This record gives sequence, structure tokens and C-alpha cells, in this order.
Amino acid sequence: MVEWTTIPVTPETKKLLEKLKKRYKIATYDELIRETLTPGESVTLDLSKTVPAKVGILWNENYREVPFDGIINQITLHFPKGCNGLVWVRVGVSGKKGLVWICPREGFIALDDTTQTYAMQYPVEKGDRIVAEINNYDELYSHTIGIVVGIIKRPFVYRI
Repeated sequence: MVEWTTIPVTPETKKLLEKLKKRYKIATYDELIRETLTPGESVTLDLSKTVPAKVGILWNENYREVPFDGIINQITLHFPKGCNGLVWVRVGVSGKKGLVWICPREGFIALDDTTQTYAMQYPVEKGDRIVAEINNYDELYSHTIGIVVGIIKRPFVYRI
């Protein structure tokens, strides 16, 4: 059963709604409104690795594909006790814009015996790769570094 309603909008708003329908390949206003009001799907991508002593894992060796258009809303890094600043980590996105480092934007993060969560709002597209580079400069020990990236499905309501 379909119920009808009329919502008056300006010609400018109608153009914006049409633009959204076209961008997201949505056929009807009903579907556009449902997609806008429905809570978004979310996923966590785990890029955690055990890195042997004196070894590095390059970004193109440690990645996960993004399953939908979305926004990276957080990255959690765990450095176990004993890392002592000898394990360096950075997380990025490889996609249409090339490779962009997002955590940190420059350099690496190297900590010890801590878990840090970094909140952000970084847009990604389906098929982009979330990548992590890890370098273990410890001469004696391997270390298991936790890297978890949270992504929420991109809401439709944002600046066009």
C-alpha cells in the first residue's frame, strides 16, 4: 500500500534532490528519503599484524577493501608493552586520489603499552583500500600491533 504526501519545496531544493538521486542511482523520492532516514551500516576492518624483529610490512602488503561508500570515523591502534617506540605505524587510503596518509598525516606513530583511538571523518568509496604500514626497528623481538579501522556507510545528507 502506498500513501501519498505532498511536501512543498523550492525549485532549488528539487534540483538538489534530483542531483542526489542521480549521484546514488536512486529511482524515486521515496527511496531517497528512506535511505536518508535509515541508520547507516558500519564495518570494522582489521589490519593487525605480528611483525618480526627488524622487518617492515609495506602498505601494499597490508590492506583491506572498503565494502561500500562511507566515512572512516575512527582508527584504533594498540601498541603492546615492550614496543618502546621501536615499532612505527601509519594508516592510509589508496584509491582514486592516490595514496593518502590519514593517521598520522605525516610521519609515523610509535608508542608503548597503550591503545589510542583517533576520531575522524574521512570519506572513502567502495573499492578503496585501507592500508597500514608497520616498521619494527626492534633488533630482538617481534611485536603484534593492533590496527582496527571503523567505517560507517556514508549518509546521503551532506553538502553537494
